[in-house]
Amino acid sequence: MMILDLFLLRPQPYRHACESPRASLWVTAFIVGTGVLYGTLVALFQRAIGGDLQGIPIDEIPGWILFGGNVLSGLLITVAVHIGITLVAWLMARAVGGPGLLVGLYRTTAYLLPLGALAVPQIALTVAAAGREVPPLPLEWAYVPLAAIGLALVFAGLYQIYLLTQDKGTKRSALAVALFALFCGSVLLII
Repeated sequence: MMILDLFLLRPQPYRHACESPRASLWVTAFIVGTGVLYGTLVALFQRAIGGDLQGIPIDEIPGWILFGGNVLSGLLITVAVHIGITLVAWLMARAVGGPGLLVGLYRTTAYLLPLGALAVPQIALTVAAAGREVPPLPLEWAYVPLAAIGLALVFAGLYQIYLLTQDKGTKRSALAVALFALFCGSVLLII
């Protein structure tokens, strides 16, 4: 399986996720990689923005504690996000009459994480900034467009996943993706 196939929106990586005995290694690698990326970016943005955490100036926090704590929380957040994506994908698969197949969806939705990694800089900046004044950052202008591209790629990948795992055709797969987007959008409006 090639990572490039994920970004070219080919169905082979998702077939690999369902059929390969080594897919669990890829699932773990994608979860760990995304968690480490998120945690590292949050720590870097916290250092760049400055301020304090729980009353302690960020400049006084040793790097290994700041980065280690953020990477650990990034890993936990990524696991929670992956489980959440899987459950919502399963609900939408059942909503359009698909069999669900939770294990297949769990494995295949992990393959969406590299696609969504394009949105990680914007998410990490939003978390690190949390009510602080943000100084100009390198390539800050690119974070929102990258997040939009990442989101579009995730939805396109999810469409491929529904086609493969639910076997309900193109219209129902597209409807499942639309319901997934509507559900996630409505949850974000509440927050």
